[in-house]
Amino acid sequence: MFSAGTAGTVSSGTAGTASTGASMTTGASTGSGPMSISACQGHIYQCGDLIDNDGDGLIDSDDPDCLGPCDNTEGGLYGGIPGQSGPACTVDCYFDQDSGSGNDDCHWSHKCDPHETAPDYYPESREGNKCEYDAKANTPGTGQTCDQLYTTQSQACHDYCGPLTPNGCDCFGCCELPAGKGNYVWLGSEDANGNGSCTLADLNDPAKCQPCLPVQGCLNHCDPCELCIGKTTLPPECNPGSGSGGAGSTGAGSASTGAGSTTGSGGGTQCPAGVQACGLPGQATCPNSYYCITGCCQQIPN
Repeated sequence: MFSAGTAGTVSSGTAGTASTGASMTTGASTGSGPMSISACQGHIYQCGDLIDNDGDGLIDSDDPDCLGPCDNTEGGLYGGIPGQSGPACTVDCYFDQDSGSGNDDCHWSHKCDPHETAPDYYPESREGNKCEYDAKANTPGTGQTCDQLYTTQSQACHDYCGPLTPNGCDCFGCCELPAGKGNYVWLGSEDANGNGSCTLADLNDPAKCQPCLPVQGCLNHCDPCELCIGKTTLPPECNPGSGSGGAGSTGAGSASTGAGSTTGSGGGTQCPAGVQACGLPGQATCPNSYYCITGCCQQIPN
């Protein structure tokens, strides 16, 4: 999870909480799924409208393709909100409903990504060599270098985008898929026609799920006892739930030092202390204004 200490750092080798459906849910209906419409910053998208938009029998956060309330596709990992990926090469918080760093202070450029080389120029292949790798690239809105942005994102970025970022992803939509394999792909990957191309079924196709460099400054690792995109069950040694409090007891949207702590026989917890767990059979649905993201109830941005 994101460290609750210094800005721009992540907890040592452990993962975090975040927001999405792909992991926030179990990939199968639990019988205690979403019961109310979830708006994202005043907009209602497919992953918050209480409709099974892709006809797979799963609604909103119960659908493994839903990555939070700010997700407008139930048929793939692409966000589907116009402009969500931002201007060419420049990215901000991927998991909200807008482009631009003004509200989140998250900054990154795909020109800083060493995958952006010939012949493929991943992860923004549609831009050709426009985003060609440049270790000295500048990112609009910040005077920091690629190296500085790679290791450090602001506390404002952590506070705003951290709760929305699914376990296994950085705040710019670069996610480890499948979970635990060390293979990172960009959720914003597009085909030649500008349509989202990455799905859980296409993870081994780099042309559809394009490789990316996870930014360590806001990377939300997936702990062994946490749910994440594509990982829908927990090992038997884990202790599901947080063990204390509900979704609002400490503010589910804030970083907490409880995640990954040991309880009982030594297994880790599903969520930080005070954050309501969700998504597994028998776990309660999240209350209004919260969304089940990778197994933890996180507060929806307004």
